[in-house]
Amino acid sequence: MKQLNKLHRIYLETKIEVNKNIPINQILTHRLNKVLRIKKNENIILFNGNGEEYICEVILDKKKYLKPITRNRKINKNLQQIILAQSITASKAMELSIQKAVELGVESIIPIISERSHEGDYQKKIDRWKQIIVHAVEQSAGLFIPNIDKIIYLDRFLEEHKEVKNYKILYDPHGRKMNKTDINHKKYTILIGPEGGFTENEIKNSIKKNWNIISLGDRILRTETASIVGHALIKRF
Repeated sequence: MKQLNKLHRIYLETKIEVNKNIPINQILTHRLNKVLRIKKNENIILFNGNGEEYICEVILDKKKYLKPITRNRKINKNLQQIILAQSITASKAMELSIQKAVELGVESIIPIISERSHEGDYQKKIDRWKQIIVHAVEQSAGLFIPNIDKIIYLDRFLEEHKEVKNYKILYDPHGRKMNKTDINHKKYTILIGPEGGFTENEIKNSIKKNWNIISLGDRILRTETASIVGHALIKRF
């Protein structure tokens, strides 16, 4: 039997109980057998996003199913919750921002359309972003699947979010330095701009809505780098 940290982790939206077989469809069978090269009677780790994971035996006989053997781990949601409001950028940068935020344990992601957002058919990208989220949770040993909210324009987001009690940080090169009062909160929303950053009017509007405008240092960071650094600075590991 492989060591637990060597087992493939698979997310499946289904009820999981020890010794209750879980039938698998053709798509998952193909992934297990052809993509991950998992052989008959090998073990995997299975989770469904509710905070538990199970060691399962893969049965690839005439009837194909997963057999949960034992519960491997159970955790509660982190008391610190971080929402990432990410201005939509070019595809690769946006995907990287989402992937790394999930690896760092983000609670949810809100795609934002700001004045300098990358143009495109945004709705078509939602399914791709959801797929990236699931794969990032599988890879990073997470047990909860972050939600990705509806795409929203920045002005409307700022208006709707003003009643949310989270500590709100907009990262911008012209902001103030981060201090101790910025890293002592349980609930955050961080707002990351697109390539080229936020416009002056967008910054002013955010200040009116009580956002803290904070710099990530002397260098101008790419949007995907700003997302990673900004998240890591306030994350309690």
